[in-house]
Amino acid sequence: MEIFALIAYIINFSLNFVFNVKKLRTGSFITKALITPILLFMYLARSEEPQIFVILALSFCFLGDIFLESSNYFIPGLSAFLVGHIFYALRFLSDIGTVSKIPWWIFLFAIVYLVYGIIFCSKLTIPNPKKRMAVYIYTTTILFVSFLSLLRVGSATAYSFWIVLLGTLLFIISDSILAYSMFKKRNSYSSVLLMATYGVAQLLIILGI
Repeated sequence: MEIFALIAYIINFSLNFVFNVKKLRTGSFITKALITPILLFMYLARSEEPQIFVILALSFCFLGDIFLESSNYFIPGLSAFLVGHIFYALRFLSDIGTVSKIPWWIFLFAIVYLVYGIIFCSKLTIPNPKKRMAVYIYTTTILFVSFLSLLRVGSATAYSFWIVLLGTLLFIISDSILAYSMFKKRNSYSSVLLMATYGVAQLLIILGI
């Protein structure tokens, strides 16, 4: 069943790419909304003991995809993704061993995440204070979640570690594109790049955990 789910995901992802390139809004929305349900099916099919944190993470990301289709539901959409990332964080924490087993140099990357977060947020112009605070909190969260994936270095297999880390980094890129296109400057390929990085990010995380 896992292979069929993967094929279905690739087909849906490819269609979403085409719909975004051709700017077909309805097709883009439908295929975007199907991303997390297909991934959930894939996860359940490949996991002997599915974890509730992953199921909830995908479920809230699904709600986020629906809400963010309309700019009127930006806060609910961002909040749904925020909760989804928190559940991913809880899943990563279950993999992390004792701090003594984590290489000290890993913690230096916290500085990289911090600097990126500060520079990125300083580049955004968000007049609405509620949206500004929501973006700052969300940015902090996704950077922290990615850092948690780094802390799995001593507890996860090499395959799982690298594929999940890459997934979280692509998530940061995807959400950065979203925020930049909404509050700074949008180009004709923003939606294409956004969905391409988002779709691959979610897939890599699910394949790695």
